[in-house]
Amino acid sequence: MAKNIKAYQQPTHEEIAACAHRIYETEGRPEGKSQEHWLQAETQLVAQRKAEAEVSPAKPAAKPAPAVRTTVPAVSGKDSQSPGWQGSTPARQGLHRN
Repeated sequence: MAKNIKAYQQPTHEEIAACAHRIYETEGRPEGKSQEHWLQAETQLVAQRKAEAEVSPAKPAAKPAPAVRTTVPAVSGKDSQSPGWQGSTPARQGLHRN
């Protein structure tokens, strides 16, 4: 069964300003709390939008695990017995020694 899921849209500057003004009015128009009201409004709107879009604000959707390669590709040439890049040539072994 397919669900109708709304895409999440970030609140606009105007929407946050309007919400912050409502919070300011609700709290009795206190002075010096404009930043607090702005952040509270932004948090409320983001949470509301994510809930409407059915996206959890705390947990992003899990990504599928990448496919695991279980075989080593065949290597042609003189080192056909060594497993590709994992060969035991002295030059490769000495790369990470100090």
